[in-house]
Amino acid sequence: MNWADYGDILLTGMTSHLDRQKELLQYERTGPFQPSIIISGLDDLLVTDSVKKGIEASELKGFQFKPVIKRHISFVDWTNWNLQSEDPEFYPDNGEPENYILSLPHSQELSDQMENVWEVVAEENGIFINSQTYKQGDKDIDIMRTENSGWFLVTENAKNWIEENCDKWTEFWDLDDLPY
Repeated sequence: MNWADYGDILLTGMTSHLDRQKELLQYERTGPFQPSIIISGLDDLLVTDSVKKGIEASELKGFQFKPVIKRHISFVDWTNWNLQSEDPEFYPDNGEPENYILSLPHSQELSDQMENVWEVVAEENGIFINSQTYKQGDKDIDIMRTENSGWFLVTENAKNWIEENCDKWTEFWDLDDLPY
């Protein structure tokens, strides 16, 4: 996404600004666009309701879902902007990227029109076997978290499913080709 922190906040929204409420993430973002799968905040993996249903119908395994509270949804339809330009169409009040969300009112009508969002709760510290299998104890898993990194490891099966069923806002690296 272009536009540095401004583009990041428009694409991913925020899940680390507010504390969890009854163990559920509180999501703040612009709408009406919502990526079908995204990492928001520091390392929260979120999917839309339709992606959740697709994953549940697939053979992917080893993780659970928790509902996400859409706490503050502001109207900024940035998908109509020139995404290749050097700068966004406008900068938010006071120049802070999060003000695309926080300086504009919450729209319950817009929030209701957008799909529900789910947190993917993945196993942490599984054991990498090969590109097809991760293990946590004695169970196979397709998506796992890495401790304190913001990264998720996925099997080839999970990668293929995501590439076939989700919009194109995800990026994958082979473990041998990580950027750092």
